[in-house]
Amino acid sequence: MKTYSDEYLNHYADRYVAMQLKRHGVMLEQYLANPAGYEHLALEPFPPLAAQLAVQRQIDAETERQEARIEHLPRRDSVAIEPLRHRRFPKRSWLGFFTRKVKA
Repeated sequence: MKTYSDEYLNHYADRYVAMQLKRHGVMLEQYLANPAGYEHLALEPFPPLAAQLAVQRQIDAETERQEARIEHLPRRDSVAIEPLRHRRFPKRSWLGFFTRKVKA
């Protein structure tokens, strides 16, 4: 174990706390041994927490279920399209003449 002066320890311990390097998984002893090697972590985002990872797994599972529901549909330009099954007017036949309403 290395011994540090009080000034060195106070200065770098304060910087360690201010940069929240513990949330990046860096221990104080590691930081004190090589402060310049861990300075770049102050600008990087924190790694996700366990609860955040669990929520992300739930979101991914739900997304996969939703995509599986539309997997069988035809696609146009990589977008799923649901084919329409209705007709505006009935087919032209003898019965279609009587079912269509005449506009006055």
